[in-house]
Amino acid sequence: MLEENLAQWKKQYTDQARQEAIAEGIGLALRDLLEYRFGSIPDSVTSYIDTSSDSDALRKFALFAAQAESLQAVIDRINKNHTLS
Repeated sequence: MLEENLAQWKKQYTDQARQEAIAEGIGLALRDLLEYRFGSIPDSVTSYIDTSSDSDALRKFALFAAQAESLQAVIDRINKNHTLS
């Protein structure tokens, strides 16, 4: 029983760590994209990206940011879906 629990906990921990690493990588790419396209970005956007663990949401924001007309359009999209602090 204990051995089964340990194996399950290990898998959960590994899966969680993998998801966090994916979100971190996408977040770094998103920050680079925003800075490349629009220059410096507000701390609120940086904070949102750095603390987000939702890799799907970050990927969608990156796809939007690649075609957005302005940084404000990206900020508006983030605010529509999530509250920036």
